Amino acid sequence: MKIKKLFICFNLILFLNIFSFTQLYAHEGAKGIIKERMDKFKMSKSLMKKINKGLQNDDLVIIEKSAQTLLDWSKEMSNYFPEGSDTPPSEASSDIWLDPEGFKVAVKNFELASLELITQSKNKDFDMTVNSFRNLAKTCKGCHQKFRN
Repeated sequence: MKIKKLFICFNLILFLNIFSFTQLYAHEGAKGIIKERMDKFKMSKSLMKKINKGLQNDDLVIIEKSAQTLLDWSKEMSNYFPEGSDTPPSEASSDIWLDPEGFKVAVKNFELASLELITQSKNKDFDMTVNSFRNLAKTCKGCHQKFRN
């Protein structure tokens, strides 16, 4: 179980660090809906770190609360991508508007993964909570690969 936790933590830290460098400068010059969207994703990243820390500390309550906030974000996320909001400093890919159904599916996958994490943390099933967190992180990575420059 300890090795599994360490493996999860290592993978998440690696995943988050990949996106940290670009986000360091991403907010420079951002305004309006683009800035709001970037702020929401920064919050999302912070919550993922919080969940990871909750896994390290067996704190299912903080995991559930953080996942609930991510679920809430998933339900409003699409509103933060109006057409034409892919101009710099935005990192949104034009594929969001070229493949709106694919983007909707990616957002829905994030929503369902957040909901599953809430469910498993409420059930106090640590192994399933870990798996649910992995799946949630995969939805983030998958969306970034397809819909982020």
